[in-house]
Amino acid sequence: MKINLKKRLGWLATAVVLSGAGLAATAIGASAQPTTASTPSAATVAAAPLLFDINGSWTDVGSAKPVITAANGFLIVDMSYAHRPTATGLVINSSTISVTFPDAGTFTATLQAPNIIRWSNGSTWEKVFTGPTVVNLNGQHWTPGAAFSQQDNGFLTVDMSDSHRPTATGFVIDSSTISVTFPDAGTFTATLQAPDTIRWSNGSTWQSLPLQ
Repeated sequence: MKINLKKRLGWLATAVVLSGAGLAATAIGASAQPTTASTPSAATVAAAPLLFDINGSWTDVGSAKPVITAANGFLIVDMSYAHRPTATGLVINSSTISVTFPDAGTFTATLQAPNIIRWSNGSTWEKVFTGPTVVNLNGQHWTPGAAFSQQDNGFLTVDMSDSHRPTATGFVIDSSTISVTFPDAGTFTATLQAPDTIRWSNGSTWQSLPLQ
């Protein structure tokens, strides 16, 4: 009778140990599994509408010329203008994106309406307007300043050599607004007034010269 009791107690102890080991394994296995919230699925990413359309050309102050393509929550940033590798990224939510630049790292960015991207490294991109402007800026001579402007897909070059000044560069913000950086003076915005006037943010005004 004693032998049987000892055997039974032994079996019970073994069962408890095995059962405890199984519970421990289950707990460890469960804690090691990532939560579904930590890794958004492609469906979740694709479902996030952005504040505005980010497809198209972007720039800082007219020198950078990246092109963004967005589709189904995924992003491609063409950096070939600077001979840099293509970057890829994701839409996090309606106002946040994350992009990995192979030669620089991964950065998040906040979208600010109407057309601004503010990156986590402190840089800012503005969208380049490529539609028609209320004043023709391509191949125009301007006075005063003896300037000559050229426009290519929303990017501007202003030749100031007749005034012995360095060439200025900029971009079109919308159909009636431009931004131009003059290396010897600074960056200025301007309002275009049809048919032939540029009104600068520093108070000066340019008018196009009639073609000879």
